[in-house]
Amino acid sequence: MILSKTHILALVIGSFGVLNNSWAQDRFTAQEHINELCSDAYFGRGYINKGDSIAAAYLKQNFIEIGLLPGDSSYYHRFTLDVNTIPVASVSIDGEELSPGKDFVISPGSNSSSGNKELLFFSEKLLESDKAPRKIKKALRKGYLPVIGLYDKSNKKVVANINEIRKCHEKSTIAFLKENLTWSVSRKQKRGCEIWFLDSVFNKFSKDVSFVIEADFIKNYNSQNVIGYVEGTEQPDSFIFFCGHYDHLGKMGNATYYGANDNASGIAMLLDMAIYFQQHPQKYTIVFVGFAAEEAGLIGSYNYVLNPPERMPLKNTRFVFNMDLMGSGSKGATIVNGNIFKSYYDDLVQINDKEGYLPTIKSRGKAANSDHYYFSEAGIPSFFIYLMGDYTFYHIPEDNPSNLKLGPYYEKSFMLIRDFIILLNK
Repeated sequence: MILSKTHILALVIGSFGVLNNSWAQDRFTAQEHINELCSDAYFGRGYINKGDSIAAAYLKQNFIEIGLLPGDSSYYHRFTLDVNTIPVASVSIDGEELSPGKDFVISPGSNSSSGNKELLFFSEKLLESDKAPRKIKKALRKGYLPVIGLYDKSNKKVVANINEIRKCHEKSTIAFLKENLTWSVSRKQKRGCEIWFLDSVFNKFSKDVSFVIEADFIKNYNSQNVIGYVEGTEQPDSFIFFCGHYDHLGKMGNATYYGANDNASGIAMLLDMAIYFQQHPQKYTIVFVGFAAEEAGLIGSYNYVLNPPERMPLKNTRFVFNMDLMGSGSKGATIVNGNIFKSYYDDLVQINDKEGYLPTIKSRGKAANSDHYYFSEAGIPSFFIYLMGDYTFYHIPEDNPSNLKLGPYYEKSFMLIRDFIILLNK
């Protein structure tokens, strides 16, 4: 008898209660993975002290211990990228040393710079003037550090003047006030330097600044994706992918960006999925990939799609499930590409409606915001799931294990994704 997709879905959902009782991952072990990946020994899983490679070795060792087979001749899928790093970032105002990552950050594409200068503050009103670029030039010539105050991004005159200032003084050091100090990774290095101060801690009446910024631009930095798989029982040459990025921002001076939610949580989930499906092989081969250099612009996944392992041709990939920001869930989940691959999204929602795993599952369209993107651009059905909740720390040092404590929605999201993948194998 040939069953319709609706009948198959009903049978699969009906079996989930048995699965839930027979195996459940341990969120406390997942928390241990997060704690380990966010320890100081990993240097923020970035490029200073090869923190990303230390994390890759940890992931590889876990793949081996779980019993995953290597993606090709090795667990590593290697590539190179250019990347700018800021190993030294020291700033003092009026003799008081500021805290990197909290009081200030250095624009990620900055060059080295140092000096002892007087501060000169430029308000939005001053920046509206046609004379603003000339006044900045004069301030720089006299040895000041110009500080650009907060401004309305919709103020076209101010934006135009700031663009001209940046263009005309690209070798100079200029400061900006920011409402929030999120950081990122740059694959380029500019000729100048920008210091970004947090507006709420910056005293506009301060007089003097002392700073030492050392940037190190690394060409052809060696990195690697980490790949393992469980061979399918019936169609081993067809593949379903789990993935998540293991890299984060690394260090800026003495500040470490730990990336507990982004994305140590996704790697913990990846390892949980690997344990489950190694114990429960499916019809199709299940592939597990920890991508590198996501924070540098999806470089690891781009290189994978460009040059996949010979064992795993893209044309044989049936689905990609990317997990990023998996530490909350009290407000449900969002599926990027849910609007694009509607039938798959409907299946996921139907499972959730039946089992009550998450409060809601929202859908979004296409977005180049994580490692699913280049797979879907290559025509492969791909989801990016991220959990929603009250956790607000993103690209700041406070995204660390002290603030991220996994709750029951981690386990429930695991069961939701697991059940969906089982359905894809029917």
